[in-house]
Amino acid sequence: GMSIFNAWSKDQKVPTFGYDANSDAVAAIADGFTGTVSQHPDVQAYLTLRLLRNALDGADINTGIADADDAGNKIDSKDYKYNADERSYYALNLAVTSENYKDNLDATTTYPDASKQLDKDKHPEKKVWLNTYNSGDNFLGSTYVPLLKKYAPLLNLDVEYIAGDGQTESNITNRLGNPDEFDAFAFNMVKTDNGSAYTQLLK
Repeated sequence: GMSIFNAWSKDQKVPTFGYDANSDAVAAIADGFTGTVSQHPDVQAYLTLRLLRNALDGADINTGIADADDAGNKIDSKDYKYNADERSYYALNLAVTSENYKDNLDATTTYPDASKQLDKDKHPEKKVWLNTYNSGDNFLGSTYVPLLKKYAPLLNLDVEYIAGDGQTESNITNRLGNPDEFDAFAFNMVKTDNGSAYTQLLK
C-alpha cells in the first residue's frame, strides 16, 4: 500500500488501503492514505511474553489476559480471541482510518491496560531466549521487537533477542549454544514445519 501511495496514488488522489499499521502507514493517513489494518501488535507482543510469564509462574493460562493479574494487567475481550482447538491466542485486527489514526501513530505503544509492572518478589526475573525469523522484516524489526523490549521489563523477563536471516533455521539455531542458561524459549521458525530443529536443542 505505501509503495503505490508514495509512487503514484497520492498525487493522483486515488484511494489506497494498506494491510499493516506500521507507523509510516498510519502517519500517511493525514496525507490522504485511505486507511490500513492494525494487527494489534501491542496485543501480539504482550501475549507472547505473557504466556511465557504464566508458564514460568505456574499460573493459570488466562492470568493477565482474560483475568487481571495481581498488578491489574488485562486484555479486553474485543482485542483478542482464544481458539481452544488450536490452543492459540489471536490478536484481533483493527481498522485504522482518518477517524482513529491519531490514536495509532506510534505502533510501538504498549497496550494501556497491560502495561503495569509486576512485583519482582512475586514474579522473580527469568531469562528468556527469543528469536524472530528474519532481521529484514519491517514489521518484526520496527514494531514487534520494540514492543517486546518494552513489555519484558514489566513482566520481569530478561530476554535475549536473536534475529534470523529469513532463509535457514541454522542461522538461528547455531546461536543457541547454551540452552541451560535460559528458563524459557520463544521460537519463530523460518518454516512452520521445522519445530524439531529447535526442540532437539533442548533435550
